[in-house]
Amino acid sequence: MLESLINGIRLVNFTSLDTKEIKIIYNWRNNPKIAKYMINKSITWDEHLGFIDSLTNSQDKIYFLVYKDDLAIGVISFVNISKSSCEFGIYASPDLRGMGDLLMGVVVDYAFNRLRVKEILAKAFMDNLRAITLYTKFEFKIIKKDKDMIYFSHQGGGRA
Repeated sequence: MLESLINGIRLVNFTSLDTKEIKIIYNWRNNPKIAKYMINKSITWDEHLGFIDSLTNSQDKIYFLVYKDDLAIGVISFVNISKSSCEFGIYASPDLRGMGDLLMGVVVDYAFNRLRVKEILAKAFMDNLRAITLYTKFEFKIIKKDKDMIYFSHQGGGRA
């Protein structure tokens, strides 16, 4: 399933990826710049393939490889999707800079205008200052903190 958005942004569902794209995401996901902010710090190739395969029949999660023009720039995901809310995940290619605003704009637009949820949820490790700054910039409010994570919510249409 391919989703097209405006301004040269294209979303490719993980279930439609080719082998080259699957390898790109695997390498990004295990890159230390990205992995340090993941719950699971590293994944094997078989785990990666199994995860992508599991998305085929999933009703409550969707993952996209995001392209700007013809350049793969990052990954966005939506999990725990319900009629009222979803939680998102985001990371940019470790080789690129300045993609956060673009990816967040896609997240907010897709969640509110395609998934039609009323609330977007997120979480970030306490030391992930770039994510915390980005979420706050996009009008996410802190709703909870624990020893490891900060939890965020964004309600209503907001920025896109």
